[in-house]
Amino acid sequence: MSRIRIPIYFDYASTLCYIAWRIVGPLEDELGFEALWKGVPIATRDFRFKPGRVLGERERQKVLLVAAETGIAVTPPPSWIDSMPALQGSEIARDAGVFPAYHDAVFRAAFEQGADIADRKVLDAIAERTGIDRSMFRAALESGAMTARLAEHKREADEFSALGYPTFILGDFPMIGIQPIESMRLLLGRFIRQRAEEPQA
Repeated sequence: MSRIRIPIYFDYASTLCYIAWRIVGPLEDELGFEALWKGVPIATRDFRFKPGRVLGERERQKVLLVAAETGIAVTPPPSWIDSMPALQGSEIARDAGVFPAYHDAVFRAAFEQGADIADRKVLDAIAERTGIDRSMFRAALESGAMTARLAEHKREADEFSALGYPTFILGDFPMIGIQPIESMRLLLGRFIRQRAEEPQA
């Protein structure tokens, strides 16, 4: 039986999405589902999240509150990250069959190592470490080959009213935000059981 896929709309610029990634990873094998991460640049949704803008105190406190509630220690970056190159890179990695390794490496670089994931050299190095030819990766980034795919992700997210970060799509229901792992285990487990009990077409 194939694993149930749960789409998750996310952005590498979002510290809350990093927290979600830390929580979802252990639950995938435990509950037997596949997280289908779909990048949507937060800056295309709201001008307040423009890359380079200093993180407001209210935004910072929200992240710190969620970090405390979930037990995931993370310090939000001082300003909003330009995530567009990294998100485009994630789709190049998906096509190359190495999305999980690339995805993990970008989140770790941004929120654990303090690297600038808007820097093409940083992304080139991540791509190479995950098995993507560096010159092919750079050419695909510079061509904007994945721009249309990210636009399609945004269109899908808008249809689901997935307006926050992250957003989990549970059937037709968008669940916005992230909760402690115990709560996520219950919510996702219940959804997966309900799906498994549905009559097959």
